[in-house]
Amino acid sequence: MKLLYDERDMVHATRLKDQRLDWLVDLGAEAISRVPLDAEGFLFSYEHGGQHYRKLVADRPNIHDQPEIREELVCLDSVLLRLNERGITLPTPRTWIIGVDDDLPADLEFPLFVRTPKSSWKRGGTQSKVNSPRDLIDEMDLLRRVFGWDTPILARQWIDVAVSGNFMFGDTPQEIRVWLVNQLPIAWSFHYLHAVPSPTGFPPSDSDLTLLKELSTRIGSAFCSRLIVADFVRDRQGNWWFLEAGPGAAAGTAHEAVFRFVAERLSGRNVCLAGNSVGGPL
Repeated sequence: MKLLYDERDMVHATRLKDQRLDWLVDLGAEAISRVPLDAEGFLFSYEHGGQHYRKLVADRPNIHDQPEIREELVCLDSVLLRLNERGITLPTPRTWIIGVDDDLPADLEFPLFVRTPKSSWKRGGTQSKVNSPRDLIDEMDLLRRVFGWDTPILARQWIDVAVSGNFMFGDTPQEIRVWLVNQLPIAWSFHYLHAVPSPTGFPPSDSDLTLLKELSTRIGSAFCSRLIVADFVRDRQGNWWFLEAGPGAAAGTAHEAVFRFVAERLSGRNVCLAGNSVGGPL
């Protein structure tokens, strides 16, 4: 299967100092505009919204992922609903989904982490932690001014995360991204490698990786995407929590070896990955 990319994303990659498209080109990936309409391939592209993606792959029935498949993974509220419908249990922080006209749930438990379905955007470089109903209302108003007045708000149980290091925006968590190809987990990478090249708490133990592989396999069974990422964070007691899953086509990483391994396995090549303290095979 061909590896494809949208050449119009190059400007975004340059601005973000994201090397994934360069790595794909080095692996022989082709620009989608230069392949026949009936070509089969997997398309790596940034998340610019459903309408943009549908237009990008219109009249290309053999492109993976098709829009309806990718959209299953774009919003966290939909991801959590799908997992619940399939009866898939995971160690997930309790989450309240608050619509624009909804009253605050009576059973909220503070402190809470606040985000939107598409973004865990942080205000002022700090985690979006709220300690009271008044703080929550203020944070929801700010998020809706930025992301849209009708944006649902996800209020999540606060996790006292283990710290891997720090950078300009504060502490970085011990967070791992698991990469699933054809619904099966094949690799992992430390999520904040671009900011902390030598994180505390890494490498994870064999038992940690075994657990994350098992949890990710459950997640993969609920979705049809050819490439999925699932993010997990460790708390100060050593417990792992599922944070979110998303379309791997738009997922970032600074771990070159892991990304190349995932892309080549996606294309059908039987390659190996030695791994290191911040990423490796599963």
